[in-house]
Amino acid sequence: MQAVFNKLKQSPYLLLVLATFFWGTNFAFSRMVVEEIPPVQLSVMRWTIVSLVFLPFVINEVKANKAVLRANWKVLILLAITGVGGFNTLLYIAIQYTTSINASLVNSLSPLLIVVLSVMFLKEKIVPWQLVGIVVSLAGVFVVVTGGSVEAILALRINPGDLIVVVAVICWSIYSVLMKRFGVDLPKKATFLITIYIAILSLIPFALFERTYQPLELTSLSPSLLLMVVYLALFPGFISFICWNEGVMQVGPGKASNYLHMIVLFTTLLAVLFTGEILTKAQLIGGILILTGVILASNPQFLSGNGKADKRAVS
Repeated sequence: MQAVFNKLKQSPYLLLVLATFFWGTNFAFSRMVVEEIPPVQLSVMRWTIVSLVFLPFVINEVKANKAVLRANWKVLILLAITGVGGFNTLLYIAIQYTTSINASLVNSLSPLLIVVLSVMFLKEKIVPWQLVGIVVSLAGVFVVVTGGSVEAILALRINPGDLIVVVAVICWSIYSVLMKRFGVDLPKKATFLITIYIAILSLIPFALFERTYQPLELTSLSPSLLLMVVYLALFPGFISFICWNEGVMQVGPGKASNYLHMIVLFTTLLAVLFTGEILTKAQLIGGILILTGVILASNPQFLSGNGKADKRAVS
């Protein structure tokens, strides 16, 4: 495993593609899993597996940074509730009511919301093209969640699953802004592991409540379903994290962030091939609007004079 990863480290862009591919499978395949395993219990199972696999790789970093982690316990709790526990659990709840394609399209709003929250709380500046991008992306989301139907807009017939994904994206965006603000002073791997444990603890009461009306017996689950849960833990949860972080370290966060748009592509292909979903005209139009707006809002230098200068400096 380590030998394979060492070879992949020589191709950072391939690492970014692999990370987004595995995240795409999380959208597509988890929709099949939540038909058998309730969402909160699935989230607890998934993160428990990730923590057990991740622990041997990070335990020394945790021990070496105990003082820093203790000093930032409030931040760790917020990171755990918003990013690790909140985002993924809300996503699993949402895909019970909406399609994987819709969920991934609405999820692609996250870079846009990160820009907005960074302006609000980190006092970052926003340029006119970013405002255009925000409007275009919001128009795209509106098309996706309403199916492009005027009647749905007038009757306010909006899929509740899509709205839950919006809440999930808000959680992820808050998590990202918190990491942007406090992550510089935190050990990355140790922080991820500790937030997983905090997220599991915070989800257990909700999982126990969920069991009162959706009881789950592990012994009744088929081997194939259990393998799917292990897959969701190891690949979208663990391996994607390693691939993404290594890719970001090598190519930089600016270039890497554009690869997040591939999650929509991979989710759509997998959902059509394996779960029988159909790509609608509204999803296609809305997806184009969302991704166009996100690119404008996240990368305004593309349309400025500084864009060429930046490109020369990087290459």
